[in-house]
Amino acid sequence: MFFLTQNYLTRGFWGDEAWTSLISQLPYSDMLKTTAADFHPPGYYTVVELVYKFLPPTEIATRSISIIFYLLTLFMVFKLASFVRGKLFGLLTALVVATNPIFFTYAFEARNYTMFAFAATGSVYFLIELSKKFTRQRIIGFILFSALGIYTHYYMFFVLAAQGIYIMLYDRQILFKMIGTYIVVGLLYLPWIPFLAGQLNSVAGDYWIGGIDKRTHFEALLRILGGEHQNVIRPWLFGLSVGLLTIGIGQHILRHKFEKPYLLTWLWAVVPFVLATLPGLSIDGVKLPFRPIFFWRYLIGSSVPLSMVMIHSAQKFPKYLMVATVGTLIILSLAVDLTTIQRHPYGFKQVYEEKILGDVKPDEKLVTVLPSFAEVLYYRNRFGLKNELVVLSEGLVQFSGKSLLDAYASKGTVTIDDYPKGRYYELRPGPSVQRTE
Repeated sequence: MFFLTQNYLTRGFWGDEAWTSLISQLPYSDMLKTTAADFHPPGYYTVVELVYKFLPPTEIATRSISIIFYLLTLFMVFKLASFVRGKLFGLLTALVVATNPIFFTYAFEARNYTMFAFAATGSVYFLIELSKKFTRQRIIGFILFSALGIYTHYYMFFVLAAQGIYIMLYDRQILFKMIGTYIVVGLLYLPWIPFLAGQLNSVAGDYWIGGIDKRTHFEALLRILGGEHQNVIRPWLFGLSVGLLTIGIGQHILRHKFEKPYLLTWLWAVVPFVLATLPGLSIDGVKLPFRPIFFWRYLIGSSVPLSMVMIHSAQKFPKYLMVATVGTLIILSLAVDLTTIQRHPYGFKQVYEEKILGDVKPDEKLVTVLPSFAEVLYYRNRFGLKNELVVLSEGLVQFSGKSLLDAYASKGTVTIDDYPKGRYYELRPGPSVQRTE
């Protein structure tokens, strides 16, 4: 298992991971400008840039950040669940989250999802503590985790909205105190608001996220509960998970009682799905404003509240059935995780190793297009090549990734040209490579 996990750590970057590394290698002021010109907050890239002050920008060093936040999230899940229903509930929930296929997968990817999950879990934990008693320590904890979340991923606003709905409906005695706390979080976010406004304006006309269809939400739940990749185990894991979630709702309806932490957990799981669905939604010819922003990968953190609900349901069973159910859930998750870390995706790292490094001449160019630009540049640098890199202008639009290309073009690291001269290797998404004389 260690060997397989290590291999999963060292495999080649895919596009978004290479984007992470390249933007975090820019001078900090340039990183902020580049992030602002795209559609991301700067928190995660700030952490990566700090790590790069001490470690080289390798696959292992970069992905280790996600692993650290994965482990920190598990710690916060244990604290949160233990605070709600005791240490056994905390331990079982942490185990289910740890083995959840989608959360496990992105624990080994150089993206901000585990950092976002950590911040969201910490924010919810301190909110539940504040509902018991307001103290300075808990207020500071809530403010720091909430601010970290909105500086890490914009979907954190949906988590905060879920909290607000919970407070207004079920915990109104802390409403006015929490308004003041949210104001402090907003003040901490003020420096980034002008950039967020510019980002919202820029993506209003063109962005890569597609519209919502009749399978969008089903596919999102399938991936969050059963994993990203199709295999023979996924339907069983998905079916068991949905069954536990359904039973949990039924248990509370029959009892006519919903504990407040349970309600907050459900709102945390459901509200981000709903709010992310609304922009650009079209129903029977009526279209809501803005562009679609629903993307299942941004909802990976929902695996935390959904796992809490599943364990809560299982603990209502007789002991032997609870043990069997939770054990099956974890075993099925581990089986899917094993299929994940056995995957050997073929990327530009292998393209360089197998088709370029042994043959490329100093005067030959490397030519690519924007969708594969980050990977091609990262591995050109990683393998120490000095060959000129040219990006074809075909398909260049103002969409995700263009700001990074602009940043490196302004530094003279790459050039944009429709008609590269001389001999060159043309690298395309796929990935593929063709040598042109």
